[in-house]
Amino acid sequence: MILLFTDVSHTPGIGKYAGTYKVATELRKNNFDTQVIDCFKYLGIKRLKKILDKFLTDKIILIGISNTLMYNQKFMWGITDEEFEEFVRHAKKINPKVKFMVGGAGVNRYSNWPYIDYSIIGKGDSAIVALAKHIYFGSPLIYKQNTFTKLVNGDDYFYTQDEFAKSYIKFEDNDVILDGEALPIEVARGCIFKCAFCFFDLIGKRKGDWTKTEDTIYNEMMYNFKKFGTTQYMVSDELVNESVEKVQMLARIAKKLPFKLEYTAYARLDLIVRYPEMIPLLQQSGAVGLSFGVETFNHTAGKAVGKGVDPNVLKETLLECKKQWKNNVVISANFIIGLPGESKKDIEQTIEYLLSLDCPIDAFELNLLTIKDDSDGRHGNKMGNDPKKYGYTVEDKQWKNNQMDRREANIFLNTIKNDPLVKNKRKFMSATYIGRIMSLGYSIEEIFDLMNNKTFLETIQQVNYKTYQKKEEYFQRIMAL
Repeated sequence: MILLFTDVSHTPGIGKYAGTYKVATELRKNNFDTQVIDCFKYLGIKRLKKILDKFLTDKIILIGISNTLMYNQKFMWGITDEEFEEFVRHAKKINPKVKFMVGGAGVNRYSNWPYIDYSIIGKGDSAIVALAKHIYFGSPLIYKQNTFTKLVNGDDYFYTQDEFAKSYIKFEDNDVILDGEALPIEVARGCIFKCAFCFFDLIGKRKGDWTKTEDTIYNEMMYNFKKFGTTQYMVSDELVNESVEKVQMLARIAKKLPFKLEYTAYARLDLIVRYPEMIPLLQQSGAVGLSFGVETFNHTAGKAVGKGVDPNVLKETLLECKKQWKNNVVISANFIIGLPGESKKDIEQTIEYLLSLDCPIDAFELNLLTIKDDSDGRHGNKMGNDPKKYGYTVEDKQWKNNQMDRREANIFLNTIKNDPLVKNKRKFMSATYIGRIMSLGYSIEEIFDLMNNKTFLETIQQVNYKTYQKKEEYFQRIMAL
């Protein structure tokens, strides 16, 4: 058996991550018994030890850790570095031969840490199987030796588009699916755009590449419905609306299903500007929460980083979306603080618009710009690889442009986030939150009611209480396996 540790969410609500369960599926297809353990942050070190006592045996010599949430330099999923060391020592005490592996989308220092034996970079679908065969059977493994960790590059283990098109995430009984839980699903992988601030490896693909077949998606949803009663999903794609054809496919699937499909996803607003027929199609396809990467309403900043649509056109499109969707689809938008040519005054004007009564955006998130090159062997972004081109200087991971530096931007961002008016507006910060909150048993109507009639604090308190109950249920059920 192989143990894979992940987290259902670092945010309010619950929701499993597609990547961990995709590699679990691939391992199971290759006859490796695999147990996924969710709720890593919630469990805490004492319960994590209990989990190890229950599942770890001398037959398990590989433990995988999802690094998707390992961004923070001080904490890993809410446990300290010292607690993680204690977790590793406890595992080694039970089985000295056990090896630790990290993988996932996160770029972090745990990829080369004394306690981590292997790190999988990039696509893990085939790489995880190769690693398991290497550890259990001594099969050859392609890797690069870092200071402490063997780095396995997913690109060295060929995984074709045709294989992906027919692949799926197959949940089993030991994955502990909670009643009403929204499950992750991957319709397509990669992004057709090349935004200058993006860290994602698979950018700039052609439209239609790395997309699953209609039958594959339909069959996956039907399997989950028959086995777990699943009707709600969190689409893990970088963009759910990368093409009209893709949205049409989802609409056809929704029409064929014997239940009402509801999903949340990330989407691109300028594609709706270009193809307004997507507005009704997205709702017909089952969308109930969409998170748009608007990033800025400053035209100069937008054009500089790959988002060049006139802000007035974006706002008009958002109004049309709201008009057609009413309170059937939550509209969320993400913004970045620190983009080239954007001043504090510009950002303040954006905030004024977001707080205005006629703004069609239901929820928004504010994020600090990150600039990073790929000198450490991990994927950076275009701004990090050529900061001067975008008007930045970078020193010791701290950026500066003619408007502000990273420290000033961070202070400014926290000032905005702590403003009472902003707090009360930021009910949920992205569409993925909506999916996770749906998993707690809320309907989309109840979610809108929370957003419109409860303060931010009241909402978080209510949602966190239900989150606690669900995670308690998960722990009891995983220990009962």
